[in-house]
Amino acid sequence: MTDLAGATILVPRGGAWGERVSARVRECGGRPWVVPLLQTTPVTEPAVEAARRDLAAGAYDWLVVTSAATVDLVRSWDLQAKVAAVGPATASTLREAGIAVDLVPEHTYSATGLLQVWPGPEGTEDAGGGARVLLLRSDLARATLADGLRERGCQVTDVIGYRTTATAVTAADSADIRAGRADAVLVTSGSMARALAALDPAADTVVASIGPVTTAEAREAGLAVRAEASERTIDHLLDALSETLTLAAREEQS
Repeated sequence: MTDLAGATILVPRGGAWGERVSARVRECGGRPWVVPLLQTTPVTEPAVEAARRDLAAGAYDWLVVTSAATVDLVRSWDLQAKVAAVGPATASTLREAGIAVDLVPEHTYSATGLLQVWPGPEGTEDAGGGARVLLLRSDLARATLADGLRERGCQVTDVIGYRTTATAVTAADSADIRAGRADAVLVTSGSMARALAALDPAADTVVASIGPVTTAEAREAGLAVRAEASERTIDHLLDALSETLTLAAREEQS
C-alpha cells in the first residue's frame, strides 16, 4: 500500500493535472503543496491553424497526443482522425474532454511505448504503417516519436502546438523550497527538473522521478534523484516515493 504518512509533497504543476495528483497524494496520506514550475502557452502560428483545418477535413489518419497540454489545445477542434495517446494519464484527459482514444501503450508509457504498439503496415491485420499522422507537441519535446513513426513508413506532420517555459515562483515559495518545506517533490520531465534545480531545493528534499529518461535529465541538472517510478504513471511514481520515504524513516529509527 502506498503510504506517504503525512509527508509534504511538492506538486509542480497546477490545473487539472495538479488537482488529480493532489487528490492521489491525499489518498495516500500525504499533504500536497502545489507550486507550478512550468507553464504552457498555445502557439498561434499558421502551421497550427492549418493542422486544425486539415484535421477537420479528414487529411490525417491519426492525431498523436503526448500531453495534457495538447488536449487543452485540441478539445474544441473537429477531430476527423483516430487518436493515439502516449499513456493512460493523457488518455484519461482526452476522454474527460469527450475525445475517444483509439491507441494507448500497454506497459511503457512513453514515445518508445507508443511506437511498440503502433499498428503494422497497410494490408496487415492492424493497418497503420504509411498512415498520415499529425503530431502536435511542445517545443521542448524530443524527436523520438516523429522519427520512429517515419521509420515505420508514416507520413508525419510535426507541429509545435505549445511552448513550455518556467513559471515565476513567488519569493515566499522559493524560500520555502530552499528551506526544505517539502519532504519530497515529483518530477515528471526534464524541463521540470531544470526549473526545480534553478530554485536550489533543500538537500534533504527527496526528488522522485517518473522514469529513467527524466532521471538522467534531472541528474544532469544537478538534482540527486532518490526515487524512480518503475512505470511512467503517477501511481507508480507515488509507490516509488513511498518506498523511499519508508526506508529513510526506518534508517532514522535504527
